[in-house]
Amino acid sequence: MKAKGILKGITIGIVGSLIIPYFFHRIAYGLAGGYVSLSYWGDSWLYIALSIPLILSMAIMGYYLSSQNNVQNKKMWWISFFVTFIVSLFTGTLGIIISEMILRGNLNNFNLEGSMIWGVIYSIVLLPITVPLGKFILSLLYIWIQKNKVII
Repeated sequence: MKAKGILKGITIGIVGSLIIPYFFHRIAYGLAGGYVSLSYWGDSWLYIALSIPLILSMAIMGYYLSSQNNVQNKKMWWISFFVTFIVSLFTGTLGIIISEMILRGNLNNFNLEGSMIWGVIYSIVLLPITVPLGKFILSLLYIWIQKNKVII
């Protein structure tokens, strides 16, 4: 059961790491007044930066949720808060550095200090958006793992 939970978590993580940057790209460029039909996949750094923490955290959450019989709604919100904060913090700081190294091969023209400061700020400021989205994703994962269980 726990191995299936981990595999389902990895599946949700992979799908989420493909879908979330796509919609982020479409909405962000649309709000900025940009012409979004030129690129259908968005910026590749965002896919790389988000995929590692999202897949890893969903695998861990799949393991955890597969061992739980009943998760209260309040507990699910706290789990969502913690997971989304860690994922957005990792994505905004270390994930960007990793994607910069993969895409460019070095950090010569990269503002490391600014990236670290603004990555922390963005992860805190965007919590009102990321926590409900994370709760929705974790609820889908929990329902998929438990099938007949209901979140109270």
